[in-house]
Amino acid sequence: MTRIPATGSPPWEKLMLTHVPLPQRQELTARGTFLAYPRLPWPLRAMNGLLGPLAPRMWPLDPEALNRKAAVRAKVPAVAADTTFEEPLALLCHSLTEEVQLTANGRFMLHSQLVNNLSTRLRLAELAARRPEIFEAPVPEPLFITGAPRTGTTFLQRLIARDPRSRSLPLWESTHPLPDGDLTAARKDPDPRIKASRVEVGMTNRILPEQAAMHELVYDEAEEDNLLLSLSHCSPMYEDIGLVPAYTRWYTTTDHTDGYRYFKRVLQFLQWSRPAGDRWVLKSPGHAEMLLPLFGAFDDATVVQTHRDPVTSVISFSNMVAYGARVYFAHPNPHLIGKYAADVIERSLRASLRDRVGREHQVVDVLFRPLVEDPLREVRRVYEAADRELDAVTEQAMRAYAKAEEHRSGRHRYAAEDFALDVSELRERFAFYYDHFDVPQEKR
Repeated sequence: MTRIPATGSPPWEKLMLTHVPLPQRQELTARGTFLAYPRLPWPLRAMNGLLGPLAPRMWPLDPEALNRKAAVRAKVPAVAADTTFEEPLALLCHSLTEEVQLTANGRFMLHSQLVNNLSTRLRLAELAARRPEIFEAPVPEPLFITGAPRTGTTFLQRLIARDPRSRSLPLWESTHPLPDGDLTAARKDPDPRIKASRVEVGMTNRILPEQAAMHELVYDEAEEDNLLLSLSHCSPMYEDIGLVPAYTRWYTTTDHTDGYRYFKRVLQFLQWSRPAGDRWVLKSPGHAEMLLPLFGAFDDATVVQTHRDPVTSVISFSNMVAYGARVYFAHPNPHLIGKYAADVIERSLRASLRDRVGREHQVVDVLFRPLVEDPLREVRRVYEAADRELDAVTEQAMRAYAKAEEHRSGRHRYAAEDFALDVSELRERFAFYYDHFDVPQEKR
């Protein structure tokens, strides 16, 4: 007779990746145990328990079913089939159904995200057929901020977003890039997407109370590009959520120039739909390993890469991924996630060094400590490289934001041991990075 664990979870739900068992409790630290055995709010526990057996039928993760539902949701005349991203969608669906063990809530959330993405693509294609001039407008000299997690990318992006001449991507527009109804109709004021985003942030903070200390979600603040990049499968988002091995093999071996060109089309729609500022300031850690397709789509872009001890990044990223994984998995595997975090950050940093060759004049390197000590000095360096002007009013707004961030509380505790990581081994692994950028090692 099979013995059911004390948590009440059937044995197969203890797997995050199929065939990779969760470490025994005695192998986990206190933080590791907290991450691997999350205590969710009762509505999510009830949903996962009651709807688990029904979830595959309620929220199918196969391309045909997703496309059918997206066509119903889009409510637009039929457009020519777009087969550009059929392969990654099929691989992602395979990974999500065969390689990972999603809870009912995890399946619901990914099903909803994929349907939304496919619906968005259909609506933009229909609009392009009617109004092609929208997608012919320039996206002049955008600024892309990238770097490993916990290196100051969010702070720097939101700092530059204080410049009214910059065009940033607020969270509400990232999560809801298209308004409801006819895309050419007059916009409601206030935009109902803003209220929806405020509600969503509140729900996220209740479900994931530590989220704000890791990466604070603010409905009207600049947010990273991952959701928009996921429309064309050139985002690390799905890999970050569930590791998804087969999909990741495709993602890391594919030329994503077409994906970044599609991303540019989305930006063209957004700047037409809501004019605000002259030049984009965008951000995603994923841009670091996508410099070739990024410059292929945005030849006049400036890239800012932030730098900090990569060991700090690996450990912090492990904590962030493992904590967020409770929304998708019954028992996130902190040891597995630690290995993943080290692999993906090394991959990204090596790619950023390799692919900047010949474009060094378009890349600005900003170290974390100088950014914290004198933010405006580093912003001036960025503006000089990007041929942007910094006026006194904008400087004052930036100083006020930087001052407010100094007093924001929200530290969270974690250590390398929580993720089965060895600091000395990581130091050796990232020797190439320390040597190239003269990044100081941080004491932990």
